[in-house]
Formats: sequence, C-alpha cells, structure tokens
Amino acid sequence: MRHDRRGFSLTELMIVVAIIGIISAIAIPTYLGIQKRGKRTEYKSNLEIIKLLEEKRRAEQGTYIDAADTAALMLALPDFRPGDPANLLYEYSVVTFLVGQQFTAIATGKAGGPDAGKKFCLDQDNQKGEDAACP
Repeated sequence: MRHDRRGFSLTELMIVVAIIGIISAIAIPTYLGIQKRGKRTEYKSNLEIIKLLEEKRRAEQGTYIDAADTAALMLALPDFRPGDPANLLYEYSVVTFLVGQQFTAIATGKAGGPDAGKKFCLDQDNQKGEDAACP
C-alpha cells in the first residue's frame, strides 16, 4: 500500500526559519533608524518655530529673549506651544548674546529619548550645530 506523505521536512522548515532570520536581521535595524529619524522631527520643527518667534519678538521689541527651559520659553514666547513639557523628547532653551542682539536656540535630548543628552542648536543666522557647537 502506498502512503501519500504531506507536509514539510525538517530541512525545509530550517531553511525557511533561516531566511526569516536573515530578513529580520536586515529589517529591524533599518526600522529602528527610521523610527529615530521620525522622532527627531520634534526638535527640528520646534527649533524653527522658536527662531521665527524670536525674530518676531526682535522686530517688535528690539531684542531676543533668554529662556532657561521649555516652561520658561513657553512663558517668554506665548505663541510657542510644543505640547506638555513632560511628554516632549527634548528640553528647549534659548541663550542670548551681545545684549540680546544674537541668540541660539537649543534642544537637549531627555533621558529615555532617542538622543538622550545630545544637543542640537540653531542661531539667528540659521546656522545649525550639534553637541560641541552648541553653547
């Protein structure tokens, strides 16, 4: 009597598992990198907004304004509303120079975020910098 054998052999299953492992090894780091870049859009857009609001303030009052942290910045520039400071991935501040005639806006990565401790900055001339280039 002849038996029809249906199913997969152990070798075939091992090959499929190996292929899935190789694809995962390539895809997961790529996905995590894309996710990190996506989270960085927070600081990029907020630094641009701070720059625009600082320029508006200088046009109206003649100087830029200092702010030590996100909460102080939200008070100093009422139109700056990045959301609840506790839920942000970055802490924002502004440092002024030359008696308020120049400024640098700074985003510092919070602990647990994609850029913990890392600094990103933007000045009145639209010069961007990271870490050592930031005050």
